[in-house]
Amino acid sequence: MRFALQCYVDEDLHALVKAAADAAHMSVSQWLKLTVIDALDEPQDKAFRDQVLADLLFTKIALDGWLRTHKDKELRDRVVVAYQRRIREYRERKAAKREGR
Repeated sequence: MRFALQCYVDEDLHALVKAAADAAHMSVSQWLKLTVIDALDEPQDKAFRDQVLADLLFTKIALDGWLRTHKDKELRDRVVVAYQRRIREYRERKAAKREGR
């Protein structure tokens, strides 16, 4: 037995989904079905996210330790300032995109 799922989306989302389906050489229905199935496959995704976060945390701690012991004692401070600037710029771009600017 088959059941239909339906929802209405705006033109931008439709264009993004259609482009993704076209790139995968699938119909929009096929692409959406596989995307929903993948999204519902939570345990695998959660384990992957946990591993990525653990790796990032290790990298952060290792890099911070290296920066703290580097002969250029101001290097860590410059890196932190650059990081904060890039994070702010990224968040501003995302906010502008959400607001349609």
